[in-house]
Amino acid sequence: MFFFSFPLCVDMAAANYLPSEDQFLCSICLDVFTDPVSTPCGHNFCKTCITEHWDNNDQYLCPLYKKVFNTKPELHVNTLLSEMVAQFRQSAQQKASSSSSEQQESRPGEVPCDVCTGTKLKAELGKTEAEIQQMIQKRRLKVQEIKHSVELSDEAADRELAEGVQVFTSLMESVERGLNELINTIKEKQKTTEKQAEEFITELEQEISELMKRST
Repeated sequence: MFFFSFPLCVDMAAANYLPSEDQFLCSICLDVFTDPVSTPCGHNFCKTCITEHWDNNDQYLCPLYKKVFNTKPELHVNTLLSEMVAQFRQSAQQKASSSSSEQQESRPGEVPCDVCTGTKLKAELGKTEAEIQQMIQKRRLKVQEIKHSVELSDEAADRELAEGVQVFTSLMESVERGLNELINTIKEKQKTTEKQAEEFITELEQEISELMKRST
């Protein structure tokens, strides 16, 4: 009896636990995950969203962490998150279905009041509208966060580009100085060699002249 009751308790606890929708939102499409996959840096996205994001950009960049990958990373299916998303969708559907059934059904012998029903319907519509507005606000905040992250990424890219140009310019100047020094050293060495050769030739010509005088 113990072995059968324990899983039942776990299932009941799991059924009572319904995580919020924010935990299952993809930061790209801002909707509940579809085929969630994980990047090497540990962030989760819809498989289609992250694939299209990389196909439409020059760099393989994580939209959240801004980590740049040299090659296209291998995406791993997040089975645990997939199961949680499936349970979340099922629980949300069951909750919506049960709520709809409670509103539509009435007990035997009871006649629904049009005024009460209308009031409840308006209240329910107002509640739904508030939830929609809240979801819109959350998605707008997500959009602002993503835009801010893109701005920070652009600033970082500009800094890296400026530093790279500076380093490359310094390197070119150093190479040019070294080349000029090498050319000057070779020229000075050649001048010294020519001067020594001229002095040696002059000395030999003098000796030849003296020998010719002796011969005469």
